[in-house]
Amino acid sequence: MNSKHLLAKGRFLYNDKPYKAYTDWGEVLIIPPQFAESLKNNRQLEFMETAKDDIHGYLPGFEPGAPPIDITPVVNKYLTRALAKLTTPLSEEASLVVHHVLGDSTEWHEMQPQHEIIRIVSRMSSRVFMGKELCRDEGWLKASSDYTIQWFIAGEGLRYYPRWMRPYIHWFLPSCQAVRKKLDEARKFLQPHIDRRNATKQEAIAKGRPSPFDDSIIWFEKEYPGQADPARDQIGLSLVAIHTTTDLLTETLFNIALHPELLKPLREEIVSVLSTDGMKKTSLYNMKLLDSVIKESQRLRPVLLGVFRRTALSDITLPNGDVIKKGTKIVCDTTHQWNPEYYKDALKFDAYRFVRMRETSGQDKQAHLVSTSHNMLGFGHGVHSCPGRFFAANEIKIALCHMLLKYDWKIPDGVVPESSWFGMALLGDQKAKLLVRRRKEELDINAIEKE
Repeated sequence: MNSKHLLAKGRFLYNDKPYKAYTDWGEVLIIPPQFAESLKNNRQLEFMETAKDDIHGYLPGFEPGAPPIDITPVVNKYLTRALAKLTTPLSEEASLVVHHVLGDSTEWHEMQPQHEIIRIVSRMSSRVFMGKELCRDEGWLKASSDYTIQWFIAGEGLRYYPRWMRPYIHWFLPSCQAVRKKLDEARKFLQPHIDRRNATKQEAIAKGRPSPFDDSIIWFEKEYPGQADPARDQIGLSLVAIHTTTDLLTETLFNIALHPELLKPLREEIVSVLSTDGMKKTSLYNMKLLDSVIKESQRLRPVLLGVFRRTALSDITLPNGDVIKKGTKIVCDTTHQWNPEYYKDALKFDAYRFVRMRETSGQDKQAHLVSTSHNMLGFGHGVHSCPGRFFAANEIKIALCHMLLKYDWKIPDGVVPESSWFGMALLGDQKAKLLVRRRKEELDINAIEKE
């Protein structure tokens, strides 16, 4: 039984009441989505230790997945506040890496999005996280990618063992030994770069000038003096940011290719907005159809069917009188996003669904990609909702501006991408391909950036 069937059976048997289920995260209490509203800001529901337990962050070698420091303050205090000035470097990097990955051929040719788009997102994200030099360093990109792959393999391997055994058995499992080795290799690769940066920074300070660096390596140092670990922290950002962003960008691109009638209005919107306002944070906000297409893609295929993961620090009474006992792990079911009681024609891809919501009084605040509510839990909800969603939304839109204006897209004949379930994860089609070719863009985005 996959997670979709498990959750469907739970809804059938228990309707709108919480129920216990045994999942790949262990025993959890499945919470109907309507309760997320009353629980969203409850400080007696803890997230960090829940995540650390589920992804083995307490084991040597697994620290990037759940580091001992909280990345949320770094994202909120530095990344989100810097979004306005990050738009131009993100677009510059998108232009370079999109051309590098997709090429100049005006003939239709195949590409495998699940493999290629991660290269685009990795370069764009790393430009912000690590600066211009490291984001283009193939050695670092390989080291971090190799670790990430091994991290997933080792983590899934541990799930075959009882939780009480994992703190011991990991020492003997080849996959866990490999994940520790890959993390050590990443640290060794990165250290010379960190040493050069530190020397450059100290030289600037000695001359009375500010540090020339303003990226997440510096942000972690400022927020956690003496505790930052560049390799751990950067790979940790990659795990929580790059792979989920890649997933949503890939899913959106498939949906656009499956609905070719969207290409014209999307391009017209992009050209209109950029011609008027240039490539700025506010411009991205005004791309309403693009925003709706991305959000609809997330609604139909969220990366997880169970979100809002928390552990109760004390007994908590729900609005219906049920009690969540202290120590209980809870998960919120997201499959209501396919329920016609929540969304009309819920199983149909409707590109304009959230455009109409923006124009409807009382619903406009829930219509944006970055908005969260109990109706739409793609980014979680409440105090522990995804802090990086504002950056991810801008990054995806910038990438699509370049990819849609500069390239034509279509689905090969007979191809219908199919999702698959792995535990609570809902995975995109890893083998499906798209056809792409270079086109003459209506607007030179690179020229706009230089104005």
